Amino acid sequence: MRVALSHLARRGLSRSLSARSTAAAAAGTILPASSSSSAVGGGRKRGYASHAQLPEEHKMVYEMCRKFADEELAPNAGEWDKEHAFPKGAVDTLAELGMMGINVSTDRGGSELDALSYAIAMEEISRGCASVGVIMSAHNSLYLYPLDAFGSDALKDEYVNPYTGHERGEDGRLKIGCFGLSEPGNGSDAGAASTTATEDGDGWIINGTKAWITNAHEASAAIVFATTDKSLKHKGISAFVVPMDAPGFSLGAKEDKLGIRASSTSNLIMDNVRIPKSNLIGEPGQGFKISMQTLDGGRIGVAGQALGIASASIDCAVRYALERNAFGKPIAELQTVQNKISAMTLARDAARLLTWRAARMKDDGLRYTREAAMAKLAASEAATMCAHQAIQILGGMGYVSDMPAERHYRDARITEIYEGTSEIQHLVIAGDVLKEYRQSY
Repeated sequence: MRVALSHLARRGLSRSLSARSTAAAAAGTILPASSSSSAVGGGRKRGYASHAQLPEEHKMVYEMCRKFADEELAPNAGEWDKEHAFPKGAVDTLAELGMMGINVSTDRGGSELDALSYAIAMEEISRGCASVGVIMSAHNSLYLYPLDAFGSDALKDEYVNPYTGHERGEDGRLKIGCFGLSEPGNGSDAGAASTTATEDGDGWIINGTKAWITNAHEASAAIVFATTDKSLKHKGISAFVVPMDAPGFSLGAKEDKLGIRASSTSNLIMDNVRIPKSNLIGEPGQGFKISMQTLDGGRIGVAGQALGIASASIDCAVRYALERNAFGKPIAELQTVQNKISAMTLARDAARLLTWRAARMKDDGLRYTREAAMAKLAASEAATMCAHQAIQILGGMGYVSDMPAERHYRDARITEIYEGTSEIQHLVIAGDVLKEYRQSY
């Protein structure tokens, strides 16, 4: 169980996976989304419809994360939720397993695994504990990705290498990051940033508040989006990395949330926070593009989290139905209960296929905005439905904290809200479809 994925990566796992992505990228230009069945080694790439069909390296990720979830996460998830306690030990183990830098290159201390591995890992980790899943997702998708994709080498040296699970701060805590896009007044309108960054000599002065920030109270650095030129609207937004021990940087109170209660969520408050000029990520005015591209990949992570919650709900409901007797037989033999189990499994499996499709398109260098939105929408709605039906199958036992069904129900709800609400996903999907049809005329 304690075989670290980073150790396995250095023995060939990461090289095998990354070589496939490199080969696909080197084969030609970016393909349209409709060409998702690309070739590897001259033949058509095989589609994966189940865990049994996965290549050995992906099965290794699946089995390792599943074992960790069963042995260490699921038995403790209820207590962490009840106590609103950050699962420090579990996050430390994630780092040992290579999960806190899963997509970062081995040269920078990461595991250099692909997006499909990430989706698989997210589902299994979240099946064990959705709070641990969101901690892992926010760190990998939202903090490390924009730095790794758009940051300078100097920024990566300072804010990526120490954040892949190998270094700790002065307080002994693992270094993790957070992502500051949402604000108290902008909600889904990511282009309406009221936080400002003003040039001042050899630095930037940042003022503003970011809201609903996952990992806020455990993070050492934050990705912050701020307006640098108001006249340009969304094209005047820039991205920065801000150390959270900078003078003028403070945190709001921890939010008392419905679900994912073992992860902290609060405001980031910046009052004349000064950072070096070099802490700009990418180019001035590139922030909106960076945020949208980051959220595309992040939605694969949230879809994986939602799949984990759906799977945990199915596990809970089916096991209970097999053990609970009514009318002289297990309730699993009642047609109404079977119909619910069928609908739950159908929704989960369909969403998983959409998620794996989006992940593989990302790995192949294809445009995947629509597919990521579809995966996130389908998986989050499947999570909510499965959790709801699990409570129905358990009846009164589903409504009390003695069983995990009520926690799954509370955890599922947020997956339809963060990293783009379900309504926003519909807009993304429809907008892309309409654009495709208009271009065909």
